[in-house]
Amino acid sequence: MSLFRSAAGFVVSAPAFLFRSHFRVYGDSMRPGLLPGDLLHVLPGSWTPGGFERGAVVVAMSPAAGGSFWVKRVVGLPGEFVAFDDYGAVLIDDAPLPEPYRSETPSERQTSPPWLCDDDEYFLLGDNRADSNDSRRYGPVSSQAIVGRVWFRWPRRHVPSIRERKQ
Repeated sequence: MSLFRSAAGFVVSAPAFLFRSHFRVYGDSMRPGLLPGDLLHVLPGSWTPGGFERGAVVVAMSPAAGGSFWVKRVVGLPGEFVAFDDYGAVLIDDAPLPEPYRSETPSERQTSPPWLCDDDEYFLLGDNRADSNDSRRYGPVSSQAIVGRVWFRWPRRHVPSIRERKQ
């Protein structure tokens, strides 16, 4: 019986060991891939000793408001120059970046200046650029501000209210 309790204890405590935190998505900046209400499991940044790869979805402390977090995609890596062309497409070191995850095709001029990422900074953008508060406004994010990489998401489920079930 003690073996069963040990195994049950491991199963219950494993998520706390494996994941630094769970985060819930608020807002539309990562549509269509992430929706408001989705629950994210985040692997700590210390588990990625080589840094974060381009295209990874990460959770970072927001420079905009104390205590809030961003869920964004890594677009610019340390040491890279990030700019935008006349149609809003991302340029990394003057080369266009293919972005199949974006919710819309680039069609309007971005109002962001070009940025150079330092050796420990990442340029983070939301997939839904029309509704994203990100590095275009605040600049690159320090690697210390990145909590970790999104490893798994539980999609939000619509549970009908009592009133909806009766009708």
